[in-house]
This record gives sequence, structure tokens and C-alpha cells, in this order.
Amino acid sequence: MNNQESNEKTTSGSAVQGLLGDYLRQKRTEKNYSLEKLSQKTKISVNILKALETNDYEHMPSAAYIKGFVTSYVKVIGSPIDEAIAKMEATYLAVLGKPFPALNHTKPKGTGKASDGFVSANAYKNQAPTGPTPAEVIDSGETIIEHTKSFLPLAIFALVVLLFVGGYKIISSVIESEVDTQQGKDLGPKIESSSALVKEPAKAEPPKTQATQPEGTAATSTAPATQATPAVPATTAAPATPAAPATPPPAPVVEVKPEMEIERNFPDVNFKKINEQLFTVKMDAPENNDPEILPPEIKSSMNSDLQNVYIRAVSGNTWLSYKIDNNPIESVIINQGKDLFLQGNDIRVFLGNVNVTKIFYNNFLIETPNKAGVKSLIFPEEAAEKYVLPLFPKAQDDILYAAEDYIKRMELEKTELAKRKKAAEKPAE
Repeated sequence: MNNQESNEKTTSGSAVQGLLGDYLRQKRTEKNYSLEKLSQKTKISVNILKALETNDYEHMPSAAYIKGFVTSYVKVIGSPIDEAIAKMEATYLAVLGKPFPALNHTKPKGTGKASDGFVSANAYKNQAPTGPTPAEVIDSGETIIEHTKSFLPLAIFALVVLLFVGGYKIISSVIESEVDTQQGKDLGPKIESSSALVKEPAKAEPPKTQATQPEGTAATSTAPATQATPAVPATTAAPATPAAPATPPPAPVVEVKPEMEIERNFPDVNFKKINEQLFTVKMDAPENNDPEILPPEIKSSMNSDLQNVYIRAVSGNTWLSYKIDNNPIESVIINQGKDLFLQGNDIRVFLGNVNVTKIFYNNFLIETPNKAGVKSLIFPEEAAEKYVLPLFPKAQDDILYAAEDYIKRMELEKTELAKRKKAAEKPAE
């Protein structure tokens, strides 16, 4: 009991600076990542990210998922995983007064246990994974590293020798073949350098020097003789130099190429209005009263002032993205046997593999007719008239945007590109 009291005291004062939450928040801030952007990259709920940064382990899933969330978090922000895991174990002990449990890192397929993504808290009850402790994993890793250190220099040296010898032979054979082919060829005047070709037109300039000879009229009466060379002016091939203006045409081409190579982050998307019925409520469905599919605690959590949506993966895994009111878009994976409960005034959902799910709206099963296995849903359904499909298009930066936000950015981008194109065409005129 004294140990627990001392551990609880460490959560205050200067010790707080060493907790995992402060460490993660500092690293995220240094990378200029918002929680919303980090959520998009890691596919972890913003609420989970906030819980990690506030060391709120009591309202998070089991230890196995906490470690998975921390690993995904630090991978995205580029921090050392070992350092973060060590802080996680120390923080877990300081906050909860018990050591971080040993984890079994391998799970057989088909168990139905979630291993990725975020689902509702009740989906993670009664899980007690076992296996090697984090210290044992670290010790075994250090042993492997020590063996690797003794073998690595020899392996690198052997590789360098092989590369050097092989490269030398390849280069030698190439040089010999080039010399042989060059000796066997009559290159002739065709191999004239580009500089030599440029000098030929410059010979047209000597007529100007001949024309300047009259200035040396003090030179002898040969001046008249040179005047016979006014035939040189007949080298009105100089007017042939107007061929030079023919070279400018490539200039406009050079200016157009950069314009054509500009990549748009918000390419055109064909949005369409929602004209069909998205779902049908089944008031008399037997699933409405099946506690194995619709748990009693979910039914009792219904708020009549809000939209209540419960999604359960019954016969397979599904993925989905959703947006509640003005909150950021969330993307999650629901493994078979797991669930997700949403509440809000306005809910938009886009599901994949919808046929493996059972979806309840205000405690009643809904039927979602579709042909492709993906489905867009809007609650309440009368709100569908103010939205368009697709609900959450993805930009080139791999971030999902609500349709209304994407349309604004798409139009702004097109306007900006039009301005650049107009500015690029002005010099050509």
C-alpha cells in the first residue's frame, strides 16, 4: 500500500515531465502535427490520442492496444520506439500502481480479436494476454544485436571486395569494347562538335570587317579593288539570318511545360446529388431483440435527442469512415465480433464490406441495399438533401475531406492554376 501511495505521488510535481503523455505531446508539437492530422495518419481516434497524451489509461482499451497505439503514434512522428515503450511502462506503473502486463505479440488468425484500429470500449473487455515481458523481449533483442555486431564488419568487408572486383571487371570490359569499336569505325566529319557547327555562321560576319577596310583609305589604291567586293554585300545572306527569328517558337513551348507539369492536390471529382433512399428501417426485425447482436447496454444508452447508430461486424471485418457534426473525419477498422456506437445530431458514414455488418438506427435494424459492397449512410436521412456523393473524397495527400470542404479547395486550386497560366502566357504575347 505504501508503494502505491508513493507511486501516486510521482504523478505530480517534477515527475510529471517524464510521463509518456508529456513526451508524446512534445514530440507531436515539434513536428507541427495537430491531433486531427495525426489521427488521419495513424487511423487512431482523436479521443484515444487525447487519452494517451493525458495518461488516462483507465478509459482506454487493454494494455495490448495501448502499446499498439503508442507504436503507431511514434512511428508517424519519427521518435524512437524503444524510448516511447519504456516511458509507457513507467507511466503505466506510476498512474495505475501496477506494472505494465506482459503481452503475447502473436495471435492466431480467425480468433475474432481486434488487432488494429479503434472500436468501442466494451469490445475489449475480459482480455488478459500473456507472453514474454517487455524486459525479456528487450534482453533477447540486445543478445541478437551483440551477435550481429561481431559478424557485421566481416560481412561488410566481403561485400566491398566483391563489389570492387566485380565493378573493376565490368568497367574494364566496357572500356575495351568501346576502344575496339572506335578503332574499327571511320568516324569522318560527321562527329563534328556542336561548337564547330556554331562557328560556321560566325563566318558571315567577316564581310563587316571587309566593309570597314574603306576606313583605311590611306592604305593604297587597292581600296577601289576592294570596292569590287561590294559583291560581298551580295552576301545578303545576312537577310537569311531572319531564319534566327524562327528559333523563338520553342520559347512558348518551354513556358507551357511547367504549367502542364503542375500536380493538383484536389483533382476534379464528379460529385452527384443523393436521389435514392439510403436505407430502410426494419421495425419488426428479430435482431432488434437479440442481445447477442444488440447488447442491452447499447439499447439503454440511446438518447432520443440525438441520432444513435450502432454497427456490429457479425460475419467478417469491415472498415469505415465517419463524421459526427463538425468533428473531424474518423477512420476505423471493426474486426469480426467487434462493434462501434455513434451519437450526434448529424452523422455521415461510409462503409466497406457492409454485407458483413448489422447496423441499428435508434435501436432498430436498418436494411442497406447495395451492389458493390460499399455504402454511404446519412442520419437523419432527411439531411441527405444537403450533401453529395462521395461523402469523403481523398486528395492526393492521402487525407480524407468532407465533400463540401473538398469542393471549396478544388475550386480555389483551379482558380489559382488559371491565374498562373494567364501570367505565363503574357511574355509569349
